[in-house]
Amino acid sequence: MKFFSSILVLAFPALPLLAAGQEGAFLDYRLKVRPGDGTALVEGRFRVVTTPALVTRNKVQRPRMGAWRIEPLAGKGTAPSPLLLARTLGLCYFSGPTAQVLPLATGITLGKRWCRLWQVQTPPELGAYVYLAEVAPNLLALAYLSATLPEGELRSLEIHLDGVTLGARVSPAEEGTALLKTLQHWAFEAARSEAGDPEALETEAVE
Repeated sequence: MKFFSSILVLAFPALPLLAAGQEGAFLDYRLKVRPGDGTALVEGRFRVVTTPALVTRNKVQRPRMGAWRIEPLAGKGTAPSPLLLARTLGLCYFSGPTAQVLPLATGITLGKRWCRLWQVQTPPELGAYVYLAEVAPNLLALAYLSATLPEGELRSLEIHLDGVTLGARVSPAEEGTALLKTLQHWAFEAARSEAGDPEALETEAVE
């Protein structure tokens, strides 16, 4: 079973963005991925760049939410491949609170910025732990993700937020809750696999 199969739909439309994010946000991350085929651990760094909301002169049309893109960063380890980066964007979050996240009484410091932590509610069978940082009032970004996958092309992965830079017009990304969709997909596929669903097994064999 390939748990990342649906992430490409979320990620690839964001890659062609050419707009600079000086007025949006820069989110710097560290990534560790252990492939399911037993090959060496992949470590690298990447940046998520968001753009501000698009405001038009049309008073009837509501402003469009900002976009985002992902790009590799130089540093320790090997730069993640473009395919891995595209899939990783589907594990990111840059939006307001939702019903699936709960505020915690603790936080983290990013540079000189203290950010309250929120926890994403995940199904126990996923073995995933996900925390978001409130980088601005009612604006959350992925802070930490650790997941162990039962089978498929990835065995485990970790994502750590290293730094945040916010522009004057920072706003949520239009696909900013992509992480929640990915977790839902993982939970659905894990439940089908555990139940011995013939369609799930057939899909896995084909893939």
